[in-house]
Amino acid sequence: MGNPTSGTLRIEGTIQLERCSPAFVWSDDSRYLAVPQFGGGFLRRQRLLIVDMLERRVYRSKGKAPYFQPESFREGEVVVTENPSRRPREIRFHIPGDLGDRFSVVAAQWSEGAAEAPDTGSA
Repeated sequence: MGNPTSGTLRIEGTIQLERCSPAFVWSDDSRYLAVPQFGGGFLRRQRLLIVDMLERRVYRSKGKAPYFQPESFREGEVVVTENPSRRPREIRFHIPGDLGDRFSVVAAQWSEGAAEAPDTGSA
């Protein structure tokens, strides 16, 4: 088994994010997406991104880890496992409440056609 992979996460017609983990979770209301993103440099540590599809904002966790594994995103709570294969530790984030304290807003390129939140298919 090799190191975690990364790539470009593209949500058609809305946003594209580089160096993302293939492991991500949507909130149960489809407003938010939680996805780990690798940093640059030698250690390539991850931060957790929270993408707010309604407000068109991307938030990046202030804390870093060698690896984040998103587990669930229900009722405003994101559960991630930090370092699941070596000394795993569960971390919980409360969204949107923790966005001001535990996350920072980061610049992101949104597509021109992303003026409105995407249709989630719910009635």
